[in-house]
Amino acid sequence: MDIALVTDELSADPQTAIELGLEWGVRHFELRGYFADRVPFLSGYQHQRLKRLVRDHGVEITAVSPGLFKMPFSEKTYPTSNLTWMDSGFFERWSSLQAELERHVTDLLPASIDFALEYGAKYLISFSFHRAGHDGGVPPEGVIETLQQAAEKVEAAGLELLIETEEGFWADTGQRSGALISAVRSPALGINWDPANSFCEGDVPYPEGYSHLHQYVRNVHFKDARRLSNGSTEFVENGEIDWDGQIQALVRDGYKGAITVEPHLEPRVPAVRRSLARLKIMIESAEAGEKSSY
Repeated sequence: MDIALVTDELSADPQTAIELGLEWGVRHFELRGYFADRVPFLSGYQHQRLKRLVRDHGVEITAVSPGLFKMPFSEKTYPTSNLTWMDSGFFERWSSLQAELERHVTDLLPASIDFALEYGAKYLISFSFHRAGHDGGVPPEGVIETLQQAAEKVEAAGLELLIETEEGFWADTGQRSGALISAVRSPALGINWDPANSFCEGDVPYPEGYSHLHQYVRNVHFKDARRLSNGSTEFVENGEIDWDGQIQALVRDGYKGAITVEPHLEPRVPAVRRSLARLKIMIESAEAGEKSSY
């Protein structure tokens, strides 16, 4: 398996992120932010500069994360009220979401596909729509239909669409995320497995969550979290997730994708450096243990 870095976890400037990553022995990167902008919508200068960086340094782009479908899902109709002022508010919120969904489908998705192809990335990371207060479980049929259509477009381009597990979204816990992928039934749809995000939803990511989606995992985000006494969660360098067990399972399962460092911590450089060192030790230990079992 490969170790990768999300560039903007290390620096908002991809040049700094790539140069530091190379210094630390990392040649695989996931693209997301570029200063205040997010791929694929970069300026002409940002675009040519980024292409030059990737080419000149000979690095590999594992995935791009444009924030696709990171929004509440808009139903085909909106709730109504006999009170005009309330009915108007319902309509305006619904109309705004409809327009945003249209933008994602007709603008963001094709631009992201083109961007991924240009940079040689195999995976396009997506989200599964925010539940907007709805209980987790079976998502609206429109969510399934939209992801099916997106997966078809991504597959036609020779790429794979990866749904990231995320707190508050329809793909949140391992079980519900695996069920969602199964319901969509597309060979071009997989999972961007983020155990920390699932932990924040209340999941036990490993072994329980992973057992429901291991066959769909194509990319992994590495960060840790802990639960506080008031029930809330926070990201930390060393938390409650059984990362040793998770990585051992990935090695046993023959996982060949990337584990991508994404600590979500400040200050960025030391947080990424320490997370990277921790990840390397765990991978080496897991691989050594697997070899010794033969």
